[in-house]
Amino acid sequence: MTTPEVRMDPASAARLRQIALAGLLAFAIVTGVFYSTAAAVASIWWRSETFAHGLVVLPISLWLLWGMRWQLAETPMRPSSLPLIPLLLSGFAWLIGESASVAALSHFALAGMLVSAVWVVWGHTLAWQAVFPLAFIFFGVPFGEFMVPALMNHTADFTVSALRLTGVPVFREGNSFIIPSGSWSVVEACSGIRYLIASVMVGFLFAWLNYRSLRRRALFILAAVLVPLLANWLRAYIIVMLGHLSDNKIATGVDHLIYGWLFFGVVIAALFWVGALWREPEADFAPPASAAAGVAQPVSMARIGAALLAVFVVAAIWPPAERWLATTPGAASYQLDVPCAAPGWVSVGELPVANWRPSYAGERARIVQTYRHGNDELTLFIAYYAQQTPGRELVQWDNRLVTAEDKYWREIGAETEQIGSGIDVRRTRLLRQPADRLEVWSWFWLGDSTTADSKRAKLALVKDRFARRPDDSAAVILYARQSEANSSTRRLVEQFVAAHEGEINRVLREAPRR
Repeated sequence: MTTPEVRMDPASAARLRQIALAGLLAFAIVTGVFYSTAAAVASIWWRSETFAHGLVVLPISLWLLWGMRWQLAETPMRPSSLPLIPLLLSGFAWLIGESASVAALSHFALAGMLVSAVWVVWGHTLAWQAVFPLAFIFFGVPFGEFMVPALMNHTADFTVSALRLTGVPVFREGNSFIIPSGSWSVVEACSGIRYLIASVMVGFLFAWLNYRSLRRRALFILAAVLVPLLANWLRAYIIVMLGHLSDNKIATGVDHLIYGWLFFGVVIAALFWVGALWREPEADFAPPASAAAGVAQPVSMARIGAALLAVFVVAAIWPPAERWLATTPGAASYQLDVPCAAPGWVSVGELPVANWRPSYAGERARIVQTYRHGNDELTLFIAYYAQQTPGRELVQWDNRLVTAEDKYWREIGAETEQIGSGIDVRRTRLLRQPADRLEVWSWFWLGDSTTADSKRAKLALVKDRFARRPDDSAAVILYARQSEANSSTRRLVEQFVAAHEGEINRVLREAPRR
C-alpha cells in the first residue's frame, strides 16, 4: 500500500519560492562581491584530494533544505537587521585574513558572511529552523592541513610502539624508522588527514539525520573523530607488518594504497552500521492539506529588497578597504649585499653546504653565501620580503625548508632554541639517506625585532598593513653538516652569529634602495 502524495497548496508554494529566491539572492550577492575568494575555495576543492569533499557541501546543504521544505514554507520569514552585526564582523575577519594572507581565515569569513546574509533576509525564526543546513556550509572551508605534522608524529608513535610490542626491533629517527626487513617513513599521505576530515563531515551529517538527542549526536561525532584516527594508526601498522612478513613482496607498491583504503572503508562502514543501531525516529511532521492551515504570511518584496540592499552595502565596503591596505609603502627596488666575513672567517662563494637550499619563493631579494671557519663550513641564506602580496610573502605555504615533493631530504626533528644575543631560532634536523645530515637554524627578521614564530610574523604583517607602514621582513637561515648523528652544529652557529649579527642586520636595513 502506498501513501498518497500530499501536494503543497499554492499559498505555501508561493511562500517557499519567496524564501528560496531571497536566500539565493543573498547568497549570490556575497559570492559576487567576494568572487575571488569564492573562486579560490572552489579551485582548492577541484585540485586537492584532501578537500575534494567541498564539491558536495553545497549540494548537500540544498538537499537538506529541500527535505525540510514543508517546515520552511510554514515558518514566517521576517528580515532582520541584527544579523548585519555578524555579517560586519565576518567582513572584518575577511579583511584581516586578506591583509595577512591567511587563506583559512578569509575562507571561514566568507562562509560566515554567506550564512549571515541568508540570516538577514530570512530572519531569526526561519534561519534557526534551517540552522544545520546553513551551518553545514562551513564544512566547505579548506581547513586542517596544519594538523598534518602532529598526525604524522602520532601515526609514527603508534606504529613504532605496536611493532615493538609484537617483537619487531625498530630504530627510529623522526618519522622514519628501520626494521630488519627494510626502512619506512610516515609521510604526509600517511597522516590520515583525508580520512579524518571526510569522517567528521559525514559524521555530523549522519548524527543530524539519525539522532534527535544532543547526547547521542555528540557521542557519534566524537566517535567520528576518534575512529578514523585509530583506524589510520592500525592501517599504518598493518601495512608495515604485511611488508615485513612478506619480505617486502606485498604492501610496498600500489597495493599499499589499496589495502589502506580498503581497511579504512571497512572500519568506517562498521562505524556507521553500529551508529544506525541506535538511530532515533524522526519526529513526524504532517504537511498541511490546505492553505487554511498555513500561519506564515508573505513578506513584501520591498522589505526583502531593503534587506538585500543592506547585505550588499555591508559586504561591499571590504574589498575596497583591502585594496587600499594592500598598497603598502616601500622602496623602488631591493638588493642584499653579501655580509662581509668577520676575522677568522672566510667567504668561500655561493655554493651551499650539501648543495641544499630552502624552498622559498616570491622574495624581493635573496643571498646564498657559504663561510668557512677552520675546517667547518656554514651557509647563510636570506630571503627578503617587502610590499607583500599573495605569493610574495614571508610566511606562506610555499616557504618551507623541505617540501612534500622532495625525494631526497626530509625533516627528522625540530625545536625552538635561543642563540646569540637572545635570538629565538628554530633548529631543524634534516636527513638525506644514507647518512647526510644537516642542522638548520632559522628565524624571522621583522625590522625592529626577531622571532622564530610564524604566527607572530603574520601578526606583525597585519600591524604593518593597518598602520600603513613598510612591511619589510626576511627569513634568515643558517645551516651546516652534522659530522655524526649525536653531534650538533650549535657551537659553529653561535660563533657565526656572534661574529656577524651586526653585519647581517646592517645588510637587511640597507636592502631598500631609494
